[in-house]
Amino acid sequence: KQFNERLTPQLQKLGWWGKTKNAMGDDIQLGSPYRLNTIYRTNMQTAYMAGRYRRMLSRAKTHPYWQYVAIDDGQTRPEHKLLNGRVFRFDDPIWQTIYPPNGWGCRCRVRALTEAQVKARGITVEDGSNYVQPFDAEIISRETGDIKTVPHARVKLPPDDVMTPDLGWAYSPGQSAFGTDTAIAQKLGKVPDPQLRAETIQALNNSPAREAAFELWAKESLARVERYQLAKQANNAAGLKANGPRPQHKTVVSFLADDINQQLIDKGIEAGRVITLSERALAHANSTRHKVKGQALELSEYTQLSTWLNNPQTKVYWDTTNNNLMYVYPSGEQVIKVIVDFAKVGSVLDPLINVFKVTQTDINAGVTAGYLK
Repeated sequence: KQFNERLTPQLQKLGWWGKTKNAMGDDIQLGSPYRLNTIYRTNMQTAYMAGRYRRMLSRAKTHPYWQYVAIDDGQTRPEHKLLNGRVFRFDDPIWQTIYPPNGWGCRCRVRALTEAQVKARGITVEDGSNYVQPFDAEIISRETGDIKTVPHARVKLPPDDVMTPDLGWAYSPGQSAFGTDTAIAQKLGKVPDPQLRAETIQALNNSPAREAAFELWAKESLARVERYQLAKQANNAAGLKANGPRPQHKTVVSFLADDINQQLIDKGIEAGRVITLSERALAHANSTRHKVKGQALELSEYTQLSTWLNNPQTKVYWDTTNNNLMYVYPSGEQVIKVIVDFAKVGSVLDPLINVFKVTQTDINAGVTAGYLK
C-alpha cells in the first residue's frame, strides 16, 4: 500500500499513468494500481529468491542437489509445472536459466537436498547441461511498432517438453549477485594447467572493475554499520532494528590464489576458493571493543580489503591454533591482519571473519611460538 501510494503521484506527474496511444494509434496501458501491485510483488519475490540462492549455495557441500518446486494450483503456468520435482546439482548450468522467478508473478522456488534424501526418495538427478537452447527472440515495441531482436533461452526437457521463461527472465537472480563468481571458481578448479589457473585467478583478482564493485558494497554496508552503532550509543531501538548488520548480506572479496589453495589441499582442507565478507563480520571488525584497543580500521580503509589480499607485499600465514588463514599487510607502524576461516562445514564459500590492526611484533611472536607458519 505504501509503495503504491508513494509511486502513483510521481508516475502521474511524469505522464506515465493511465491509457494512451502509441505511434501506431493503438491503445496501451501505462501505470495502474494493478501494474504497480505486479511490480512490487515480483521485485519482492526476486529479492527473496536471490537471498535464498546465496543461503543454499553456502551449504552446497552438504545439500548439493536442488529441486525445482512449482506451486501446483490453477494459477501456475503449465510450462513451470514441467519443471516441478526435477532435480539438478547446484552447479548444473541449467540453474543459470531456470532459477526462479521465471516470469512476472512466478511463485516457484527451489529446495536443497542431501545425497541421503535423494537416495531415500528414489530421485533421479538429471544433467541439464545440454537442456538449455539459446535463441534470438523478436519483440514488437508497443510504443513505436519497431521489431527488435533480443537474446533469450528455452529449456528442452526429455522426452519432448519445452519450457521457456518469460522474456527477460532466463537468468538466475542469485547469480546476478555473487553466484557467478562461485561458478567461475568451480570451473577454474577443473582446469588442469596450474599456470593457466594461477594466471586467470590473478587477472580476476586484479580487475579494476571487481575492486570498484567491492568498494561500492563496502561503502554502503559501512554506512549502515555506522548508523547501527550510532543508534546503539543513543539507545535507539528503532534505529537498531532498521540498521542492524545483516549476516546474509555478503559480497565476494577475492578468489583464493592457486598456490594457497594447493597448500590447503595438502593439509586436507577443501577450500571453496571464493572469499566472502558479510555485513555482520564488517560490523564486528569495526566494533567498539576494537576501536578502544586501537585495532579497528578507518572506515575508508575497509574498502581496500580486496586490494590488500592480492598485494605482493602481503604475507600469508597458517594459524595452527585456530586453523585459519591469516593475511598480513604492512601499514605504517602497524600491520593489517585479515583472517579467513575454512572451518564451516558444508560451505562452498570461505568467510572472511575478521580484520584489524596489530603490531608486527605480535605477528613475529606468533611465528616464534610456532603457531603461525
